[in-house]
Amino acid sequence: MTTYILSLLGLVALCVFWAIFQQWLSKHDPDVEKRPAKCGGCDEQCER
Repeated sequence: MTTYILSLLGLVALCVFWAIFQQWLSKHDPDVEKRPAKCGGCDEQCER
């Protein structure tokens, strides 16, 4: 039972860290949304 709780807490901590990291990244690189992204479907870069 303790193993399940620790695993669940680890997963929750990972999700929280990921959300905080995404917020930090958006503040330090605000132009990331303006750059074209390659979706992998073709060789062209598409803008969204």
